[in-house]
Amino acid sequence: MEYSVETIEAQKNRIEENLKFMQSNLGKINEPIFIELIGTAKSGKTTLLNNMTALLTKNNIPMQKRAETAEYNPIENKDLEEYNIWMYSELMRNLSEDMSNASPRVVIYDRGMLDRLPWIDFSVKDGSIPPEDSVILKHLFESQFMKRYKPLTYGFVTSPEISVLRKGREGRLVNLKSVKLFNECMQWEEQIIAQGSAKYSKIETDGYQGELKRFIMDFADTMTSDIRDRIQEKLQKRRFLFWNKQREI
Repeated sequence: MEYSVETIEAQKNRIEENLKFMQSNLGKINEPIFIELIGTAKSGKTTLLNNMTALLTKNNIPMQKRAETAEYNPIENKDLEEYNIWMYSELMRNLSEDMSNASPRVVIYDRGMLDRLPWIDFSVKDGSIPPEDSVILKHLFESQFMKRYKPLTYGFVTSPEISVLRKGREGRLVNLKSVKLFNECMQWEEQIIAQGSAKYSKIETDGYQGELKRFIMDFADTMTSDIRDRIQEKLQKRRFLFWNKQREI
């Protein structure tokens, strides 16, 4: 897709306006805005996390980023069931901590709780989680705790061929067969992921191959617009509750 100078300028102006809105209004909602980046390996999630962190920080938007728990899992053998259980436990601990902190900020998860849904299916298929355990793990997503969570969720999908190309070689998880299976698991769980989100956006990333700057700009445009809309929703809800309370007095 070719971008004209006018299109790029309009995009930059929109991002700037969204950031100004956040600066003025994020502090009024007294709660965090949650974001999850989920999806295929080597789809650009971590690159976007780092760039969005820099963008928000540069513009004095209070924010917090949560790295993918696999990056610091103390259990090295990914084939063990304990590896996956530790990740679920750590994610729940992080999320409980973040939801208990009402300070207004943007919290971005690189592979948060909703990303666990396709990974549960994947782990059952590859034999690292027994089917009966997957049922127990999925019960977490029916809890009132998860129903209150409601992040802005972005599901990044990359073809097996592009995923392996970006990795540089095939490995245990980044190989044609595993990436194909994971993408299928993402598709199976897409409706449930969407139901667990304030908004779910599926982003195909193959078309951005070799166009990193456009990838970052497009996502910054989308994400800042979604955050602005989410803040407006929460402000509107607060005003509604306030006036209802006033009528009762």
